Order: sequence, then structure tokens, then C-alpha cells
Amino acid sequence: MVKIAYFSGTGNTEFVAKKLAEKLKSNNKTVELEEIVLKNLKVISLKNINLLILLSPVHSFDLPWPVYSWVKKINDCLGLNTAIVLVSAGGFIPENSAAHLKLKHLLLKKGCNILYEDMVTMPLNCFSGMKEQEIKEILRNLPNKIDDIVDNLLKGKRKVLKPTFKGLILSKFSIFEKFFSKIFAKGYKVNDNCNLCGFCIKNCPTNNISIKNGKVHFGFNCALCLKCIYDCPQGAIIQRMFPFMIIKDGYKLENYLNKFGGDLNGKED
Repeated sequence: MVKIAYFSGTGNTEFVAKKLAEKLKSNNKTVELEEIVLKNLKVISLKNINLLILLSPVHSFDLPWPVYSWVKKINDCLGLNTAIVLVSAGGFIPENSAAHLKLKHLLLKKGCNILYEDMVTMPLNCFSGMKEQEIKEILRNLPNKIDDIVDNLLKGKRKVLKPTFKGLILSKFSIFEKFFSKIFAKGYKVNDNCNLCGFCIKNCPTNNISIKNGKVHFGFNCALCLKCIYDCPQGAIIQRMFPFMIIKDGYKLENYLNKFGGDLNGKED
């Protein structure tokens, strides 16, 4: 049994996780897919799991804090073969190369056997986004990358990500990610388009959004996933403190896949 656990906000990491699952199933592997959310998080037993694959986006040279919260809850993992797959939005960024080290240390303390480490690149989902040609190139390379990861895992090939010097230095300041996410959360507000539908509350992976006194309220448990602002059906959520971090026209991976997906969607451009 292979267990794939992933944290995803804008859909990049979720897409990679599902493609890995599809490829493993096509190789006659039984796969259990789990999204990392903090709602009703309890002790997680991995007793019948032969391989654990953890996928996470990189945020500020670190991993989103819910990933660590999930790993702290796992049990029955002594000697468990484990793979760490980072998802780097915006292509290969050398500074992200050490983002997994804290997670690796935590897994080793749990007794996991870190068999494989890799990084997958996806389109940039913040700031000004990317040029269409860059997005097209990333998505066209993705099927080969998925095949490569699965083939290596099935063959038991070991792989270690080699951090760059700059990546190692920046990873030492990884506390910035969690600190900044708390500040970022307080920059959210809703405009008059909000109809209190509750969509953002239901889909927030950290239970950070609620309705108080007839108004949407954002707490301090934000994970910088951007899911609420990009997925709001009414386009009602805005970021008043850090608007430069949000793509003006939003981010929908599905739109890029429909336009440039090719092999990923089972069709040619």
C-alpha cells in the first residue's frame, strides 16, 4: 500500500499528487491519497503502508506549517520507506533546495527511512505570474518528471536533493514563513461582493476563516496557501496589506492545463 499525503492551496501540489497516484495505480500499486488539512486532525496510523510519499509546496524557503503538524501525528512509521517531493512554483529555484531539511529531520526522528527526495516545478501562483511560454514549457515537461519519479520509486532508487549554499542559509530563517503567514492573514478583507456563502470557510485547510457578527473573520492560523482568495466564487476576498503578492487576474491551474496541458489531459495541443 502506498500512501500519498499532500498539502495544496492553489492546486499545483494536488495535481502532482494525483498524477503520481495515477501512475502508481497503472503499475498495479494500491494507493491511498490524503489531503493534509487540520480539521479534526487525529493520530495517523501508517501500520499497513509500505511507502509514504509526502508532497508539499515551498513557502518562503520552508514548507507550510500544516505539513509539520500532520507529520507530528503519524504513528507506526519505524523503518517506513518515505519519499519527499517538493513542488516549486515558478520553476527550479535554487533557494528552495533546502526547504525540506526540517521535515526530513522530523521524519527521521519518527523512524522513517528517507528513500527518495525530489523537486517538481509548476507555474508561479503569486506575484506577477509567468509568461505563457514558460508555463507551457513547465507543463509539457511534467509528464516525464512524473514518470521519472515513479520509475525511481518502483526500482527502489535512492535520491537526495543537494541543497545549494544559499538554500542552506535561507532555510535557517525558516521561522519567517510561519511568522509572516500570521501577518499576511490580517491583511485579508472582503468587499461588497461577499454573500456569506461560506465557501472560504469550508475550504480553508487550517480552519482560519469564520463568520462573526455577520462578517467574515480571518484569524492568525493562515498557511499562505491563497486558496481563499483565488477560489472565492464571488471574487470577494482581497489582500490589502500585500496586494503585490496576488496575481491580478487570479490563478487557475485548470485554465493553463486546458490551454497547454497536452499529454497531461490526454490530448495534443
